[in-house]
Amino acid sequence: MSIATQPQRVLVIDDDQTLHEAFRNVLTPLRIDSGSLDAMAADFFDEVDSAKSAPADLTTFELDLASQGQEGWELVKAAVAQGRPYGMAFVDMRMPPGWDGLETIEHLWEADPDLEVVICTAFSDHSWDQIVGRLGRTHHLLLLRKPFDKAEVWQLASAQTRKRQAEHAAQLRQGELEAINQRLAEEIAARTVAEDRLKHDALHDGLTDLPNRLLLTERLARCMERARRHPDYLYAVLFLDLDDFKLVNDSLGHTIGDHLLIEVAQRLAGALRTLDTASRMDDQTPARMGGDEFVVLLDGLNTAGDAQRVAQRIHDAVAQPLTIAGYEITVSISVGMALGRPEYSVPDEILRDADAALYHSKAIGKSRVHLFDDTIRQQVLDRVRISSDLRKAIPQHQLRLLYQPIVSLSTNRIESFEALVRWEHPELGTISPAQFIPVAEDTGVIHELGKWVLREACQQLRIWHDAFPAAGHVSVSVNVSTKQLAWAEFPTFIQQTLKDTGLAGRDLNIEVTESALIENSELVRQMLQSLRSLGVGVHLDDFGTGYSSLSYLHQLPFDAIKIDRAFVRDMKLDGEHANIIQAIQVMASNRHMAVIAEGIEKIEQLVQLQALDCNSGQGYYLSRPVDGKAAHAMLAGDRPLALSA
Repeated sequence: MSIATQPQRVLVIDDDQTLHEAFRNVLTPLRIDSGSLDAMAADFFDEVDSAKSAPADLTTFELDLASQGQEGWELVKAAVAQGRPYGMAFVDMRMPPGWDGLETIEHLWEADPDLEVVICTAFSDHSWDQIVGRLGRTHHLLLLRKPFDKAEVWQLASAQTRKRQAEHAAQLRQGELEAINQRLAEEIAARTVAEDRLKHDALHDGLTDLPNRLLLTERLARCMERARRHPDYLYAVLFLDLDDFKLVNDSLGHTIGDHLLIEVAQRLAGALRTLDTASRMDDQTPARMGGDEFVVLLDGLNTAGDAQRVAQRIHDAVAQPLTIAGYEITVSISVGMALGRPEYSVPDEILRDADAALYHSKAIGKSRVHLFDDTIRQQVLDRVRISSDLRKAIPQHQLRLLYQPIVSLSTNRIESFEALVRWEHPELGTISPAQFIPVAEDTGVIHELGKWVLREACQQLRIWHDAFPAAGHVSVSVNVSTKQLAWAEFPTFIQQTLKDTGLAGRDLNIEVTESALIENSELVRQMLQSLRSLGVGVHLDDFGTGYSSLSYLHQLPFDAIKIDRAFVRDMKLDGEHANIIQAIQVMASNRHMAVIAEGIEKIEQLVQLQALDCNSGQGYYLSRPVDGKAAHAMLAGDRPLALSA
């Protein structure tokens, strides 16, 4: 139903009942063609033609009548309570003995402030100025002078009720718009919060809430720009790494490891807040690069010494013991430090140098603070060159194998040869494996290098077996890195290599270090089991260094233990080392494992090892590593190498 056809509620408040009927006759849709009513209406309306009907308007009205102001007031209150307010009210000015028209209107507006009111008054009642002065407003108020014109009454009722309806509709729409605006404001606020959160998350680490690499590099770029404009401006980068963090993850679990990283981040931020030099620095940004690596940007230093003191303070703060889930944990950090230089053009360059200083710090003993300098720069350049040239070393036949005999200490006969790779660089000369093996592991070249060593060693052993059938008991030992053990196809490659060279599994021994075990013990265990299923011997190399744990001997499938040369070297000086070797010998014997002593360089060491019933040994006293021809000559003589005491 349109506005024009909806019934509009009209209230007439007048003490004259005949006027009630007159209003009803004019405003209600029922037309009563009665001469008496026309005559009655004529008394109040200056309309004498009783045949004249109401205006032809589609609007219909719902009419309520009240004789006194208080009665009308009650009707208005009830209408408002019901949610069906009146569109307008005709109010007579004089209604004795109750409220007059003005008092009635005051009460009506208290109940419904938006009620449209038409005052029905004679010229002798009150002037318009008096009415406005009393009521205090002209809005929602019209004046109708008696006698009334029927059309005027109809028009007023129609116009005022429609006005009320339009105002009501406008209020509803305004409410809807306000609600929409409120929702939009809430959505905008929520979106702003979400965008801020996204921006924060994009620039911060999810675990520690420290700035991440992206935010760090942005701030580093600003430092570099400032340094270009102000030559005396000084900044520094500290690259931090937790020592042996993987041991915590593997032994206590990744949840404990995550809590440890969070605690370290908090200590890092706390140490920066309380630094004595903080008041002299513009900014300090601690960031997490990933894993257990953190970086601190020191912005606006006075001297290089400030950076050194900050690094040491952070180092000491992190090193304090802490308790996580009932475990007391003490961690140390290694720190590499790089000072801003004019030649730095992008953030990655100073981060690279700080990382190189960190690498050097860990290489010389961990838990240290080391400053990047020209020596490290040269080492980095050498490392880059080695990485590049190593990829060409295999196809250009720059690699060769040396073989060091492993001798039975009871029979003095050769049991095996350990294959040792050497690199003859055309310009740099002989490069030690200690230099190029770590590079090979970092760059992934270790897989090609490892495959070449295995094939070369097995082919050489095949030659010896063919030349000396009596030497069929001799095997070859090859060192294998952690990266090789992580290669799922490694057992398949070994099986194919043995098949290609016509060797049995017992002819090959794989040597792994304790450090390989600590990185991923479960993966290593599965891999070693796969190798043993091929008949390949598995030896634990350098036993007793760094991560020694007898649990490895119970958990992992070893055929032999190689005692680190440090124990052999100090046997005469320290009886405790001799006792350890003896204990290892007894334990290994109980588990049907052989014991091989490394680093035999003196006859006194040989004698003592023989007295301890050590199975086998190798070292310079027995033989230095030799090339294939010299090893061939040793087998040709089939002679003992170790001199008897």
